[in-house]
Amino acid sequence: MATSLHSSNPQPAPGGGVTLPPSPEKIQQTFDLSIALVLSTWPALTLAVQNSWGGPLSSEKRDWFAGAISDLFSTQPATTVDVEYLEEFLLQVMNDEFEVNVEDDSGAEVASKIVGLRKLTRQGDFGLVDEMYEMWRAREAKGGEKVNFQKVQGEEDDDVDEESEGDYSEEVEEEDGDIEMGEAPRLVQASKEKIVPKVDEEGFTEVVGKKRR
Repeated sequence: MATSLHSSNPQPAPGGGVTLPPSPEKIQQTFDLSIALVLSTWPALTLAVQNSWGGPLSSEKRDWFAGAISDLFSTQPATTVDVEYLEEFLLQVMNDEFEVNVEDDSGAEVASKIVGLRKLTRQGDFGLVDEMYEMWRAREAKGGEKVNFQKVQGEEDDDVDEESEGDYSEEVEEEDGDIEMGEAPRLVQASKEKIVPKVDEEGFTEVVGKKRR
Protein backbone atom coordinates (compact mmCIF):
# COMPACT_ATOMS: atom_id res chain seq x y z
CA MET A 1 0.00 0.00 0.00
CA ALA A 2 1.73 3.18 -1.18
CA THR A 3 -0.25 5.42 1.13
CA SER A 4 1.85 6.37 4.15
CA LEU A 5 0.42 4.48 7.09
CA HIS A 6 1.28 5.99 10.42
CA SER A 7 -0.51 6.86 13.60
CA SER A 8 -2.55 10.06 13.59
CA ASN A 9 -2.28 10.72 17.34
CA PRO A 10 -1.80 14.49 17.90
CA GLN A 11 1.40 15.62 19.58
CA PRO A 12 1.18 17.55 22.87
CA ALA A 13 1.54 21.30 22.55
CA PRO A 14 4.97 22.73 23.45
CA GLY A 15 5.23 23.59 27.13
CA GLY A 16 2.34 21.35 28.08
CA GLY A 17 -0.30 23.78 26.87
CA VAL A 18 -3.63 23.04 25.25
CA THR A 19 -3.34 20.88 22.13
CA LEU A 20 -4.13 22.88 19.02
CA PRO A 21 -6.85 21.63 16.70
CA PRO A 22 -5.53 19.64 13.74
CA SER A 23 -4.64 21.56 10.62
CA PRO A 24 -6.56 21.06 7.35
CA GLU A 25 -3.50 19.25 6.01
CA LYS A 26 -3.51 16.85 8.98
CA ILE A 27 -7.23 16.22 8.55
CA GLN A 28 -6.79 15.44 4.85
CA GLN A 29 -3.79 13.22 5.54
CA THR A 30 -5.71 11.24 8.15
CA PHE A 31 -8.75 10.89 5.90
CA ASP A 32 -6.54 9.62 3.07
CA LEU A 33 -5.08 7.10 5.51
CA SER A 34 -8.56 5.97 6.53
CA ILE A 35 -9.53 5.35 2.90
CA ALA A 36 -6.48 3.15 2.35
CA LEU A 37 -7.22 1.23 5.55
CA VAL A 38 -10.86 0.62 4.60
CA LEU A 39 -9.90 -0.60 1.13
CA SER A 40 -7.32 -2.95 2.66
CA THR A 41 -10.15 -4.74 4.50
CA TRP A 42 -12.53 -5.04 1.52
CA PRO A 43 -12.46 -8.77 0.67
CA ALA A 44 -13.65 -8.22 -2.91
CA LEU A 45 -10.80 -5.83 -3.68
CA THR A 46 -8.23 -7.92 -1.80
CA LEU A 47 -9.24 -10.97 -3.82
CA ALA A 48 -8.97 -9.04 -7.09
CA VAL A 49 -5.48 -7.83 -6.16
CA GLN A 50 -4.31 -11.27 -5.01
CA ASN A 51 -5.40 -12.79 -8.31
CA SER A 52 -4.13 -9.87 -10.43
CA TRP A 53 -7.54 -9.39 -12.02
CA GLY A 54 -6.56 -5.78 -12.61
CA GLY A 55 -3.37 -6.86 -14.37
CA PRO A 56 0.21 -7.19 -13.07
CA LEU A 57 -0.04 -3.77 -11.37
CA SER A 58 -3.20 -4.60 -9.41
CA SER A 59 -1.62 -3.54 -6.12
CA GLU A 60 -0.70 -0.16 -7.58
CA LYS A 61 -4.25 0.14 -8.89
CA ARG A 62 -5.55 -0.28 -5.35
CA ASP A 63 -3.35 2.62 -4.26
CA TRP A 64 -4.64 4.69 -7.17
CA PHE A 65 -8.18 3.69 -6.16
CA ALA A 66 -7.68 5.22 -2.71
CA GLY A 67 -6.40 8.42 -4.26
CA ALA A 68 -9.32 8.59 -6.67
CA ILE A 69 -11.78 8.32 -3.77
CA SER A 70 -9.98 11.14 -1.95
CA ASP A 71 -10.10 13.29 -5.10
CA LEU A 72 -13.81 12.57 -5.40
CA PHE A 73 -14.45 14.17 -2.01
CA SER A 74 -12.13 17.08 -2.82
CA THR A 75 -13.63 17.93 -6.19
CA GLN A 76 -17.34 17.28 -5.58
CA PRO A 77 -19.69 19.28 -3.31
CA ALA A 78 -19.99 17.79 0.16
CA THR A 79 -23.70 17.14 -0.35
CA THR A 80 -23.04 15.19 -3.55
CA VAL A 81 -20.81 12.41 -2.25
CA ASP A 82 -23.17 10.42 -0.05
CA VAL A 83 -23.16 6.66 0.55
CA GLU A 84 -25.19 5.83 -2.56
CA TYR A 85 -23.07 8.05 -4.81
CA LEU A 86 -19.82 6.60 -3.46
CA GLU A 87 -21.09 3.02 -3.75
CA GLU A 88 -21.84 3.59 -7.44
CA PHE A 89 -18.30 4.92 -7.90
CA LEU A 90 -16.72 1.99 -6.06
CA LEU A 91 -18.59 -0.64 -8.04
CA GLN A 92 -17.85 1.13 -11.32
CA VAL A 93 -14.11 1.17 -10.60
CA MET A 94 -14.19 -2.50 -9.59
CA ASN A 95 -15.85 -3.29 -12.91
CA ASP A 96 -13.72 -1.05 -15.11
CA GLU A 97 -10.30 -1.53 -13.50
CA PHE A 98 -10.50 -5.05 -12.04
CA GLU A 99 -13.13 -6.56 -14.38
CA VAL A 100 -15.18 -7.70 -11.39
CA ASN A 101 -18.88 -7.35 -10.62
CA VAL A 102 -19.45 -7.25 -6.85
CA GLU A 103 -22.79 -8.95 -6.22
CA ASP A 104 -23.01 -8.66 -2.44
CA ASP A 105 -23.65 -5.53 -0.34
CA SER A 106 -19.99 -4.96 0.52
CA GLY A 107 -19.78 -1.94 -1.77
CA ALA A 108 -22.42 -0.15 0.29
CA GLU A 109 -20.66 -1.13 3.52
CA VAL A 110 -17.33 0.23 2.31
CA ALA A 111 -18.98 3.44 1.11
CA SER A 112 -20.74 3.88 4.46
CA LYS A 113 -17.48 3.45 6.38
CA ILE A 114 -15.63 5.98 4.24
CA VAL A 115 -18.41 8.58 4.44
CA GLY A 116 -18.53 8.13 8.22
CA LEU A 117 -14.77 8.50 8.52
CA ARG A 118 -14.92 11.63 6.41
CA LYS A 119 -17.26 13.18 8.95
CA LEU A 120 -15.16 12.10 11.95
CA THR A 121 -11.85 13.30 10.53
CA ARG A 122 -13.28 16.67 9.55
CA GLN A 123 -14.30 17.05 13.20
CA GLY A 124 -10.73 16.27 14.27
CA ASP A 125 -11.71 12.89 15.70
CA PHE A 126 -8.95 10.47 14.67
CA GLY A 127 -9.60 7.76 17.27
CA LEU A 128 -11.25 5.25 14.93
CA VAL A 129 -8.55 5.74 12.29
CA ASP A 130 -5.90 5.01 14.93
CA GLU A 131 -7.71 1.80 15.91
CA MET A 132 -7.93 0.73 12.27
CA TYR A 133 -4.25 1.47 11.80
CA GLU A 134 -3.27 -0.70 14.77
CA MET A 135 -5.43 -3.53 13.42
CA TRP A 136 -3.72 -3.17 10.03
CA ARG A 137 -0.30 -3.35 11.70
CA ALA A 138 -1.33 -6.52 13.54
CA ARG A 139 -2.50 -8.14 10.30
CA GLU A 140 0.71 -7.19 8.52
CA ALA A 141 2.79 -8.60 11.38
CA LYS A 142 1.07 -11.93 10.78
CA GLY A 143 1.81 -11.77 7.07
CA GLY A 144 -1.63 -10.55 6.08
CA GLU A 145 -4.72 -12.65 5.55
CA LYS A 146 -5.72 -14.44 2.40
CA VAL A 147 -9.33 -14.23 1.31
CA ASN A 148 -11.50 -17.26 0.67
CA PHE A 149 -14.14 -16.82 -1.97
CA GLN A 150 -17.14 -18.65 -3.32
CA LYS A 151 -17.04 -19.16 -7.05
CA VAL A 152 -20.13 -17.85 -8.81
CA GLN A 153 -21.24 -19.62 -11.95
CA GLY A 154 -22.70 -17.82 -14.96
CA GLU A 155 -26.40 -17.75 -15.73
CA GLU A 156 -26.10 -20.88 -17.85
CA ASP A 157 -25.01 -22.78 -14.75
CA ASP A 158 -27.89 -21.66 -12.53
CA ASP A 159 -29.26 -25.19 -12.49
CA VAL A 160 -26.45 -26.33 -10.19
CA ASP A 161 -28.13 -27.48 -7.00
CA GLU A 162 -27.36 -25.89 -3.66
CA GLU A 163 -26.00 -29.12 -2.20
CA SER A 164 -23.20 -29.42 -4.75
CA GLU A 165 -22.36 -25.73 -4.36
CA GLY A 166 -22.04 -26.21 -0.61
CA ASP A 167 -19.72 -29.18 -1.15
CA TYR A 168 -17.51 -27.01 -3.35
CA SER A 169 -17.19 -24.33 -0.67
CA GLU A 170 -16.27 -26.91 1.97
CA GLU A 171 -13.58 -28.41 -0.29
CA VAL A 172 -12.00 -24.99 -0.86
CA GLU A 173 -11.83 -24.34 2.90
CA GLU A 174 -10.28 -27.76 3.56
CA GLU A 175 -7.65 -27.43 0.82
CA ASP A 176 -6.61 -23.82 1.42
CA GLY A 177 -6.73 -23.63 5.20
CA ASP A 178 -6.85 -19.82 4.90
CA ILE A 179 -8.04 -17.53 7.65
CA GLU A 180 -11.73 -16.79 7.23
CA MET A 181 -12.76 -13.14 7.02
CA GLY A 182 -16.51 -13.43 7.46
CA GLU A 183 -18.86 -14.29 4.63
CA ALA A 184 -17.05 -14.89 1.37
CA PRO A 185 -17.63 -12.23 -1.29
CA ARG A 186 -19.67 -13.27 -4.30
CA LEU A 187 -17.83 -12.11 -7.39
CA VAL A 188 -18.28 -12.51 -11.12
CA GLN A 189 -15.58 -11.42 -13.50
CA ALA A 190 -17.01 -8.83 -15.86
CA SER A 191 -17.71 -9.88 -19.42
CA LYS A 192 -15.43 -8.46 -22.11
CA GLU A 193 -17.82 -9.31 -24.95
CA LYS A 194 -18.38 -6.58 -27.52
CA ILE A 195 -21.80 -5.00 -27.95
CA VAL A 196 -23.56 -6.58 -30.93
CA PRO A 197 -26.28 -4.70 -32.87
CA LYS A 198 -29.61 -6.51 -33.06
CA VAL A 199 -31.90 -6.08 -36.09
CA ASP A 200 -35.63 -6.45 -35.43
CA GLU A 201 -38.30 -7.77 -37.83
CA GLU A 202 -38.98 -4.30 -39.28
CA GLY A 203 -35.35 -3.72 -40.15
CA PHE A 204 -34.55 -1.31 -37.30
CA THR A 205 -31.23 -1.72 -35.50
CA GLU A 206 -31.16 -1.98 -31.73
CA VAL A 207 -27.98 -1.66 -29.70
CA VAL A 208 -27.94 -3.93 -26.67
CA GLY A 209 -25.66 -2.52 -23.95
CA LYS A 210 -24.02 -4.31 -21.09
CA LYS A 211 -26.24 -4.64 -18.04
CA ARG A 212 -24.62 -3.26 -14.90
CA ARG A 213 -24.94 -5.56 -11.92
